[in-house]
Amino acid sequence: MNSSDPRQETVFGPRWSRIHGGYFADPAVAAPLVGQVLDVAARDRPDVLIDLGGGTGFLLSRLRAAGLPAGTNLLVLDDSPDQLALARAAGINGVQGSVDSFERSTVVPEGARGLFVMRSVLHYFGPAGLRPVLRHLRRQIRPGEWFVHQTASFQHRRDADCLNELYRLMRSPKWYPDVAFLREGLEAEGWRVADLAPVPPLPLTSQDLAERYHLTPGDLQRILERLPTDPAVPPSVFAKTPDAFCAHLHYHLFICHSGRGQTWG
Repeated sequence: MNSSDPRQETVFGPRWSRIHGGYFADPAVAAPLVGQVLDVAARDRPDVLIDLGGGTGFLLSRLRAAGLPAGTNLLVLDDSPDQLALARAAGINGVQGSVDSFERSTVVPEGARGLFVMRSVLHYFGPAGLRPVLRHLRRQIRPGEWFVHQTASFQHRRDADCLNELYRLMRSPKWYPDVAFLREGLEAEGWRVADLAPVPPLPLTSQDLAERYHLTPGDLQRILERLPTDPAVPPSVFAKTPDAFCAHLHYHLFICHSGRGQTWG
C-alpha cells in the first residue's frame, strides 16, 4: 500500500522487510491473520482471495505456503506499481488500484466468489475517510462474502489519542481509531463483526520513525518536549526518555461478514 506521504517512499520495497524490526515481514507476527484467513477459506471455498493494499504480496505468499484450498486464485490490489512488481516477481498476480475506489469487476470475475483480506491499511484514510471507505468496500463485496482485516486500533480512546498526537507532531495524516469506534463504523456500513481479537503490536522506536518520516534531531526533540505524558497511558503504548521514545501501535483482527446471522467459532 502506497502512502500520500512522500517521505515514506524510501522505505517501500526491499527495505520494508527490515523497518520496525522486520515486523511486516515476520511470519510469526503474520501467523494470527494467516490462520484466520485459512479458517475462513476452508469454510467458504472462495474462487479468488484478494489482498486489498497488499503491496509486495507477502501476506498472500504466506497463505499460499500455508496451504489454501486447491484452486484458490491469489490477487493483490495496490496503488504502487513498484510494490506490484515485487508481488508479481513472487508469483502473485496484481491489479493497480486504490482501496477506496476500485471496482469489483477488476478483481473478481463475474459469477466468482471472493474472500477479501487487508492488513494495516485503514489508518491511511483519517477520521473523515474511514466510513466512506468502509461503505465503498461493502458495496464491492457481495452478500455472503467475508472481509478479514488486521487494523491498527486501540482498546482505549486515550491510547489512540496519544498515538494520533504523535503522528500529528510528525506531520503525518495517518489516524488511528479505538476498537469501539471502528466496530461502530463497520456495523453502520453493513458489516457484521463476527469476531475480533488483539494481535501483536508494532514497536515504533524514535530511530525507526526518524528514518521512515525523515525526522531531524530537532524534530525528535520537539516531539519529546510537546507530546504530553499522560500517566493513564501505559508504557505498552508510549514511553519516553530524555532523548528518545518508543510507541507501540496496537492491532486487532476483525472477521467481518457481509450478511446477517453469521457467527464464528
